[in-house]
Amino acid sequence: MKILAATDFLADGAPVLDFAATLAQQTGGKMYLLHALEPTMINTYGTFCNGVYDDPLMGPLEGTPPVQGKGTNHLLAAADMKAKQLASEISAKYNIPIYGKAEEAEDIVACVNDFCKRHSIDLIAIGNRHHTLLTSILLGNTAEKLVRAATIPVTVVPCGPKASGAV
Repeated sequence: MKILAATDFLADGAPVLDFAATLAQQTGGKMYLLHALEPTMINTYGTFCNGVYDDPLMGPLEGTPPVQGKGTNHLLAAADMKAKQLASEISAKYNIPIYGKAEEAEDIVACVNDFCKRHSIDLIAIGNRHHTLLTSILLGNTAEKLVRAATIPVTVVPCGPKASGAV
């Protein structure tokens, strides 16, 4: 079984990664970790990189060389290094091989579905942060969109403060 864990690198998304790693471990399957980076994020965060990749969304890339410059190529390279670093950490924790990748995505849902087709993924694990109604109306809900568009099973894992019982 090939399992894809979609990640945005935020700490409260850890339950998705743990779920996918545990399932891969129990089934003898393979785990893939994907971060889809929208051009709007690249443009926004690329502007604030100031030569070394360290931003509020993904944080510093400890243990990796700094990514110099600004813009799409540099931010995407930094996000890809972060995905590989995270995959390595989870791999060591669960003693399973994990493939980590970041890709530029005009549409996150299309990017995830395309990745699944290219790698013959059997199951997608994605987090849901229980957004407020207003946030869901204004921004939409990526997990909901992915469930509706997916051609393979999708497991939605609760994330964020409500998932742990704290409100």
